[in-house]
Amino acid sequence: MLEWLAADLAATTQRWIVVYFHHPPYTRGSHDSDRELQLREMRAWVMPVLEAHGVDLVLAGHSHSYERSYLVDGHYGHSSTFSPSHLVDGGDGRPEGDGPYRKGLGAHRGTVYAVAGSSARLGGGRLDHPVMAVGMNRLGSLALDFTARRLDAYFVDDLGVVRDHFAIVKGAVELVLPPPPPKLKVVTGEG
Repeated sequence: MLEWLAADLAATTQRWIVVYFHHPPYTRGSHDSDRELQLREMRAWVMPVLEAHGVDLVLAGHSHSYERSYLVDGHYGHSSTFSPSHLVDGGDGRPEGDGPYRKGLGAHRGTVYAVAGSSARLGGGRLDHPVMAVGMNRLGSLALDFTARRLDAYFVDDLGVVRDHFAIVKGAVELVLPPPPPKLKVVTGEG
């Protein structure tokens, strides 16, 4: 399976590479990626392949919460081994905050990991994994918007409120225009 994955990623000509599957490599929602074998194996075996092929965004479910990472690379072990050396960009990724994540082209330029498992139910959890920039127990879905050089993501709760958003700018930053503002009210945090 990993050989097929590597070959498939190597063959893509798409500018943006988004991968999705069930088991999250990083989570401390209703599941804990340090304790569950399937989640540890995703992190140890699959993440190196994805990052080596320049994957931009990894989406998963399983844990019934919303969690979103910083732009990271090269962390495949227990959460206690995560360090600043794994951060490609440790900002909030928000255009109006620390700015969008800036990502070069090619391998090991950073990946954002999102757990979007809260569209039907919530499961609790500590939501304190050190890879994650944001964690919340809110019902909602993750919406993605792509342009040639920018990916914008919006976590929209069940009331239509944007509770988290981030952007990734890829390639030449100076040529990127901001997207139109979302038509939904943007609220950060649990408030």
